[in-house]
Amino acid sequence: NNQENVTETPRDYIGASSIGSECLRQIWYQFKGYSPDSVPSQVRRTWDIGKNLESLVINWLDDAGVLVEESQQKYSSSTAPFFQGHFDGLVTLGKAKSILEIKTAKNTSFNLFKKNGVMSWNNQYYSQIQSYMGMSGINSAYILVLNKDNSELSDELVKFNGSHYEALENKALLISSAVIIPPRINGSPLFFKCKMCGFNKECHK
Repeated sequence: NNQENVTETPRDYIGASSIGSECLRQIWYQFKGYSPDSVPSQVRRTWDIGKNLESLVINWLDDAGVLVEESQQKYSSSTAPFFQGHFDGLVTLGKAKSILEIKTAKNTSFNLFKKNGVMSWNNQYYSQIQSYMGMSGINSAYILVLNKDNSELSDELVKFNGSHYEALENKALLISSAVIIPPRINGSPLFFKCKMCGFNKECHK
């Protein structure tokens, strides 16, 4: 959702995790270093659970003999250096290395991922993965999704889509060069996507 793509601390770059947002204004606020609204304790707890579940999934992969290299490097676009990202890790299957991105989902959402694939399921996640591939030069990625309700796992191999990545770079350039603040995605602070956005109060004041 939109809330999870707004970090608690201000950024001075456009993140791979946020570039797929439908709301250019949300991304612009992040890039310009605006401080997001204070995050409710319940949301913080949900974030913490998600982070810990990702670490648990990496442990499961290690136990299954799948080597996961955790990446500390931050990558950036050569066209737009302020467009940056950091992925969860790398996996080696055969001789090829692929990016690993781990997500968690409730049962209904998880089943939509299994049925339709990541591009249809969550375009923001798809754009995030494409950003990582475009920035790093690694042309394949696995998204591994954990069902938070029953611990089922499902994965998809995603190939690099050059035209999609180019469009994301152009979007980042457009946002960075905006002289005036981009328009709201909706005029009401009660619109469901606006309600989940960390910049709701700033945007609709």
